[in-house]
Amino acid sequence: METRFLKWAEILDFLILIGSSVTLVAWIFGVPLFYHADGPVLSIFTSISLLVIVSLRLATRHFQLWPFTANLAFLMIVGGGNISSILMLLSAPAVHINPKSTLVMTSISTSIGLIFFSFYEILLYLRRTPNRFWILDDILIHLALVPGGLSLIGHLFQNPNYLSMSIDPRVGISLLEMAFMALLALSTVLSNPNLFLWKFLKSGTANQLIFVGLFVNQYIAPIIYLVLMHDDWKSGDFGPELFIFFGGVIATLGFLLFQAKLEENNSLLRSGIN
Repeated sequence: METRFLKWAEILDFLILIGSSVTLVAWIFGVPLFYHADGPVLSIFTSISLLVIVSLRLATRHFQLWPFTANLAFLMIVGGGNISSILMLLSAPAVHINPKSTLVMTSISTSIGLIFFSFYEILLYLRRTPNRFWILDDILIHLALVPGGLSLIGHLFQNPNYLSMSIDPRVGISLLEMAFMALLALSTVLSNPNLFLWKFLKSGTANQLIFVGLFVNQYIAPIIYLVLMHDDWKSGDFGPELFIFFGGVIATLGFLLFQAKLEENNSLLRSGIN
């Protein structure tokens, strides 16, 4: 099963590689895909970040002499570039965002997700995912999905705040961007059989149902709240749905951490008995 998952992960990486290359070339030739002057679009910088991450993965798998230091250097550039983008958008948006410019920056939410992915990739190149209570790798992947959850709320309820749109409406999380990030997350999970998540899911159907319930609840609970309260909330504002969403994220991560601690305690107990 692990071999099949690794194959699927590689197929997804190739899809992301091809897709990000196409969107990058489209930007270079001045015909960006699914471009809207009054709506979020996939930034050229997002295309570059995605292209670098999956290219390093594929190069590491298929080229034995691929330099290890190149992975760290390029991932630091991706992470540092997205941190710089966030700082620019937060510190001087009126200067750095020009709605009439052909250059579109990466949204803050997308940059946060890419930073988490970059940090995870750096750790994975430095060491194998450890078998211990502090399941940092699982946490980083899960946190990288948070911007996608918020953008889902933004698209469903036409709330620009959740799409990370500010002065320039193009600087937001587009549906194409969400698709790329979802594929990257799925590929990331499938390519690492050492994640605690897999150990937990392999323990039985009950564990699988519990995790699916917790994971889906993160997205369903705030949507249900907004549907029920549709007449009482104002579009464009943050509301209780934000805290409901983060409550679901904390519940899922807390549950996995609790299970990881139990697994660690059981392992120590078995070691003591032996």
